[in-house]
Amino acid sequence: MMFTFTAPMRFIPYHSFVVLLIGSSLVLTGHRAQAQKEVLFSQYLQNPLSINPAYAGSRESFNLSAFLRRKWISVRYAPVTQSVSADGAIANGRVGLGFQALNDRMGLFATTGVYGSVAYRFNMPALAKLSVGVQGGVNVVPIFDVTTAASINRAVASVGVGLYYQSDRFFAGVSAPELGGQLTDATGRSLYKSIRPVMIQAGVPIEVDEGTVLIPSVLISKMADRPLGVDINLRAWFNEEIGLGLSYRQNSPGLIQTNYIQAFAEYQLTKAIRLGYTFYSQTPESPNAMQFDQKSVHEIMLRFSPNSLKFTY
Repeated sequence: MMFTFTAPMRFIPYHSFVVLLIGSSLVLTGHRAQAQKEVLFSQYLQNPLSINPAYAGSRESFNLSAFLRRKWISVRYAPVTQSVSADGAIANGRVGLGFQALNDRMGLFATTGVYGSVAYRFNMPALAKLSVGVQGGVNVVPIFDVTTAASINRAVASVGVGLYYQSDRFFAGVSAPELGGQLTDATGRSLYKSIRPVMIQAGVPIEVDEGTVLIPSVLISKMADRPLGVDINLRAWFNEEIGLGLSYRQNSPGLIQTNYIQAFAEYQLTKAIRLGYTFYSQTPESPNAMQFDQKSVHEIMLRFSPNSLKFTY
């Protein structure tokens, strides 16, 4: 989770935007489809909107983030995941709007989806804020039709809800980022069923000195009939310019539960532009994580915040 220090609420114009995704084609066997929105969950430290729609607009200014994940940097046509996230606030900061798009080709099973979020914020004592949010969207799922021996793209609804609380000294959230997502054939056999975790987040920013802030946090996730998932995270920012972080994730939420380490670095290039790099010791949230000799993956991030009111972590 990423904690945000915010300035007093002001009206920030929220511009519309359109994101075009490249469609993906693949060959499936007769098993149920395994497309997953869950690939976004591993990005929540840099993009909290990926697991909690109530975070939309929490920065109170427009933010656009783009992520590119590859297994081998120098290999052509290497497995890749692309995602885009944007959010901002309207109505004097009371209402947050968010958008996400995903194109995942990290394994044999691809995912394409778009999701929109709306959040409403309540003012709390001591300048704290409590947000409630909902998310809706669609996953494009390739279903194998045994009658025609061909793959047919099917749209599956995606719905999520969440609560998010933030103050200068504490932040926390509870969310169910995926409540929908199920397809059956004429016989009632399951063709697609999404993972439906419940997540609880909490963290505390600690100002070590004038230029250093530590942000320890934890994420607990639970899926039906699966072991409890626990993430332990630590981020540090120095002079609002360089950010470093380390995360250990036990039983991360996905079609298969995985354990891995995530290390990342961020650099505030200008007031409006931030660059980031993330190393995953194992391909996260993927049913095909073990099929490659090289299990690690690399991810780069570009964030654009043209009207930022104040530095955000």
